[in-house]
Amino acid sequence: MTATNSAAGSKGSADQRKVLVVVSAADRIPLREGGSEPTGTYLGELVEPTDAMLAAGFEVSFATPGGKIPTIDGTSCSLMYFGMSRRTRDAAMSSYTRLLELGLAKPADIVGLAASPRELADFDAVFVPGGHAPLVDLLYRDAFTDDSRNEDFGALLSYFHEHNRPTALICHAPAALAAAPKVDGRWIYHGYRMTCFKTAVDTMLSAVPVARRFRGHLTVDPTELLRECGARVEQTRLPMGSKIVDDRELLTGQDPYSAKALGAAFVAKVRASAPVTTGQPA
Repeated sequence: MTATNSAAGSKGSADQRKVLVVVSAADRIPLREGGSEPTGTYLGELVEPTDAMLAAGFEVSFATPGGKIPTIDGTSCSLMYFGMSRRTRDAAMSSYTRLLELGLAKPADIVGLAASPRELADFDAVFVPGGHAPLVDLLYRDAFTDDSRNEDFGALLSYFHEHNRPTALICHAPAALAAAPKVDGRWIYHGYRMTCFKTAVDTMLSAVPVARRFRGHLTVDPTELLRECGARVEQTRLPMGSKIVDDRELLTGQDPYSAKALGAAFVAKVRASAPVTTGQPA
């Protein structure tokens, strides 16, 4: 399947850009102690940035590992992520339903896209929402099988990097940048400034009774992994604070509370970038 399922916020816009939205298809995540827990994509991290894209008149297309429909992490529907407003949360659910209708229900397979530079050449930018799910099938080929990195996702990232096209990720999704390849022995994002979900918060989700989400620990720490790869990770001092880091073509957001700011920054970054022209070589 190719990335033909797409939609625009306002057809005929003079500055219409095409964005590839890559979403994890994982619905469970393995734990260090064994066993697994439910997971998925975080609702706000998907819809708040895409709401901004559609409002700007951008065209969006979707891709997932295996072309599977993504799962929304149920915990991400908590009112705490929507300013304790039921109306805001319900609006986010409506936005998600719209995304399904616009093509998210029939996403392309990233394997086919990664092998087709001509298809990738049509996109001005790429966006990857978070939640813990990207640690399962975007960072790794399949975290339940082994620690082999997802080379297809890595090749997709490499394309946007080589062509200097805006690349945005949020929360745990930046950890999947570690799937990107090395060139002459050096990770393509070596030395980049970026942010991701804080280690302390993941520790709370695994160990603190009142905050516990998982009955065990995750097998990977995004902050530690990115620093080992050569990234310059920046985060807020306190948890649950909005933070956006912009370095060259890369834009990253720290956590769910950064989603709205990331959407606005991404729209501005894409508009400021050179547009893809029809017939541009891959």
